[in-house]
Amino acid sequence: MCYKIFIEKIEIMIFKIQGIYDIVSNLDLKRWGIITLIIIGKILFFTIILIILEFIFNRGVRFIIRRIVNSTHFVWDNILYENKVFDSLSHFFPLSIGLILIKPFFNDYHTIIIYLEKIFDILFVLIVLQFLIRVVNSIMRIATSENNHQTIAVRSFSQLLKIIFIIFCILIIIAILTKNDLITVLTSLGAITAFLILVFRDTILGFVSGVQMASTKMIKVGDWIRIPKYNIEGTVIEINLTSAKIENFDKTITSVPTYDLISTAVTNFEFMRQKNIRRIKRSILFNIQSFHFCNSCKLKKFKHVYLIKSYIQKKQEEIDLFNKERNIDISVNINGRRLTNIGIFRQYALEYLSKHPKISQSEILMVRHLEPTPYGLPVELYCFTNTSESIQYEQIQSSVFDHLLTAAKEFDLEVTQVTKKEILKKW
Repeated sequence: MCYKIFIEKIEIMIFKIQGIYDIVSNLDLKRWGIITLIIIGKILFFTIILIILEFIFNRGVRFIIRRIVNSTHFVWDNILYENKVFDSLSHFFPLSIGLILIKPFFNDYHTIIIYLEKIFDILFVLIVLQFLIRVVNSIMRIATSENNHQTIAVRSFSQLLKIIFIIFCILIIIAILTKNDLITVLTSLGAITAFLILVFRDTILGFVSGVQMASTKMIKVGDWIRIPKYNIEGTVIEINLTSAKIENFDKTITSVPTYDLISTAVTNFEFMRQKNIRRIKRSILFNIQSFHFCNSCKLKKFKHVYLIKSYIQKKQEEIDLFNKERNIDISVNINGRRLTNIGIFRQYALEYLSKHPKISQSEILMVRHLEPTPYGLPVELYCFTNTSESIQYEQIQSSVFDHLLTAAKEFDLEVTQVTKKEILKKW
C-alpha cells in the first residue's frame, strides 16, 4: 500500500516537472521568436534607411556634378561623368553612415554586429573596385584614339590593371572573411603561383605583345593586314589584351590571339594606303610557238604604232649598224641581231604603262619574262597604280590587261589557254 502511494507521488511529481518544463519551453520559443522578429524588423528598417540615404546622396551628387560639368569646357570631366565615376563616389557616403549606425541599431546583438561589419567591409571593397575600373575606362578614353599606335599599349595596360585590381580585391575579401591579414593571404598564394601563370598565360603574352606593337608601331586599329597562317585579310577593328578582331572583306569577324600578331608573319598594307599606291603584279602567258623574228614588212607596220615607232626606228638603226660592222649574212634569220614580236610587244607594254595616267611613274615599272613553263612563257607586268582604293585599283588593272591582251593579236602573239583535258594529260 505504501509502495503504491509512493509510486503515485513520484508520478505526480514527474507530471508537475514535465508541465513546468513545457511552460518554460513554450516561453523560450516565444521569446526567441520575438527576438528573431525584432532582429528582422531592425534589419529591414536599417536597410530602408540605407536605401533612402543612397537615393538622396546619389541624386544630390549627380545634380551637383552635372552642373559643374556643364559649366566647364573640358572633355575629361564629361567622360568621367558618362562613365559614372562620381556615382561610385556617392556610394561611400551612405555606406559610411550605415557603418556608424550599426552599433546603435544592434547594440544588444554582438554577433549580428560582427557579421554586418564584415558585409560593409566587403561592400566598401567592391565599391572601390567599381570606382577604380571606371577611372581606368575613363583614362583610356581620354588618352587614346582608335587610329593611334599608343591605343594598343594603353588598352592592354588598362585591361591588365583591371585584372590586377580584381585579383587584389578578391584577396582582400578573402582576408576579411578568414580574419587574416593580407600578407598572410598573399603568402599562402605562393604555392599556386605556377597555376596562376598557367591561367593568365594568354593575358601576359597579350600584354607584352601590345607593348611591343605600340613601341615598334607595327599594327594599329584601322590597319589593313593579311595573316597567311590563318588565311585572313581585312581591317583591324580591335586589339585588346587577349585577342585581335579583324573584319574581313566579306564583313565577317575573325578573332586571333594578340601575340600571334608579332609571332607570325603579318603583312601590313597601311603604308601602301598612306602613299596611296597599290602594286600590280600579274602576268600574261604566251604560247612560245607564236614567237618569231620580225621582217621588214612587219617592222614597217609597227612603225605606225605611236608608242613604239621611235623605239623601232632607233633599235633598227642600232641592229643594222651592228650587223653591218660584223659583215653578218642577214639572209639567214638566226644570224646577227633581229627584233622579235615578243620583244616588241614587251616594249609596247612598257611604253603603254609609262604613258598611262593611272600608273605611278615614281615607283618601279617594268615588264619582264618569268621562267618558261610547260604551258608557255609568262610575261609579267610589275607596276603601281596611283590609288590604293580597291574598286579603282581593280578597274585600272582590268583596263590595262584588257588592252594588252587584245593588242597581243596585233603582234601575232597567241595567249595560252590550257584546257582541263590538257592539264590532266600533263599530270
